[in-house]
Amino acid sequence: MAITGTEFESIIKPFFSNLFKDMGYAVLEVRNQNSGTQNGFDIKIVFEDGHLKERYIFVECKYYTTARLDWSDIFNKQVELEGSNYNPTAFILLSPLQNLSNINDNLQQNFEKLAKCPAEFWTPDKEIEKLFAIDSDLYEKVYDKPCDIVVDRNEQIQITKTRIELILKKKDLFQFSNCIEINDTDRKPEESEHLYTTLDRKLNAVLADDDKDRIYYHQLRVNYKVFLEDLQDVNNDLRLKIIKWQENMRFKANRLTSKFNLDSAYNSKNFFHDFFDEAEKELLTFYERNDLKDDEQKLLGGLVFELAAECPLDWSKR
Repeated sequence: MAITGTEFESIIKPFFSNLFKDMGYAVLEVRNQNSGTQNGFDIKIVFEDGHLKERYIFVECKYYTTARLDWSDIFNKQVELEGSNYNPTAFILLSPLQNLSNINDNLQQNFEKLAKCPAEFWTPDKEIEKLFAIDSDLYEKVYDKPCDIVVDRNEQIQITKTRIELILKKKDLFQFSNCIEINDTDRKPEESEHLYTTLDRKLNAVLADDDKDRIYYHQLRVNYKVFLEDLQDVNNDLRLKIIKWQENMRFKANRLTSKFNLDSAYNSKNFFHDFFDEAEKELLTFYERNDLKDDEQKLLGGLVFELAAECPLDWSKR
């Protein structure tokens, strides 16, 4: 027998409580919203993330069996939540049976930036059925049929945690959209392998083989590339601004290369330091124009060595 919307909310509460614990979070509270209260959500989940920061995720449950689920109704829920006294980390629509219709992607994205609150729609087209399949009893109640989906429970929990972690990162970037934070990473960027060799060849012109800065300069570039890759999903506007600035610096680099090639008295170390100086002037203008702060030198070094790796910057006399 199919359950009601109220029954759906009541069985989802303990499911989410266990799910967030299984994902490794310290769950502080999971509670249902009082019936009839209009604050834009049905379930509130309070937990500590991996950095011991308290987070608040608000879930709107829609257990529609036949009725159409229109995006405008869900958008109104987001507006209600924004107008409440809560400080949401994220908003999640949970709809196991119906996909959203008539989504206005542009308005949705702009509102998220304005409210500084990311939203996720967990619907059939996002394979929410696989998540419910980790609990066969719950699945049978939600879908009114035995669970015939075979899933790896640990894998589905990890997939869900990855989605949650991305939401948290997006929230932080919304909160600090004018801050740039570039961290050391062990991850390699998506790129051609020859770029490392190309940069090393440039560094040969200005550094000794055993110079300790050589590894540091390579790391600056890797950190910068990985930072840009991550921005694509969470703050693509900032990413595109940085890439545009990088393209402007490419023209300056080419002009400086021409000077280097024509002037016999202009050596590799002159070129190296002059290019950094040119890039730093442009960086300060870029930061001021876009009201940015933090990690200026990491961004500067990352861009300089990225251009050195991918552009025909001649650091040694032919």
